[in-house]
Amino acid sequence: MAAALALALAQAGTASAQGADGPFAGFKHDRSEPIEITSDALEVRQAEELAIFSGAVIAGQGTLRLEADRVEVSYDQEESSGDTGAIKKMRAEGNVFLTNGAETAKGAWAEYDVVSGMMFMGGSDNAAVILTQGNNAISGQRLVINLNDGTGRMEGGAKGRVKSLFAPAQTQQN
Repeated sequence: MAAALALALAQAGTASAQGADGPFAGFKHDRSEPIEITSDALEVRQAEELAIFSGAVIAGQGTLRLEADRVEVSYDQEESSGDTGAIKKMRAEGNVFLTNGAETAKGAWAEYDVVSGMMFMGGSDNAAVILTQGNNAISGQRLVINLNDGTGRMEGGAKGRVKSLFAPAQTQQN
């Protein structure tokens, strides 16, 4: 089932982030890179078409890296091209951290819908979702990223407003 998670990460982006400088475009990655996944445990529930990675889960492909306490992978064995199953959805919970170079996002949970290419991240009662790009930061209660086109939206929700910090460009002095 490690291959199932690998397939889901590979399907997350369809192009590289060349020339992309928006706060969401950096979460695309190179699908041809090998994937390494580590966790303390893996539970497979074949009848439920579910694989559960738990305990310090780290999944990486190229420069894209996902860390979480737990990752559930839902798949469809009927549409399988081999023994890995076709990934439908991934859900990461607990100390979720997503990074691709200078862009990072941190939240309490994340969900990736493979069919639509949409990534959702949420905060908890005590902490917001935080998106950083270099020295710039945006925080809110819910982050939505379209991994197909590199667009996204941060929402404040009932817990508060969206907060942004944009650092001025550094100039060289001679």
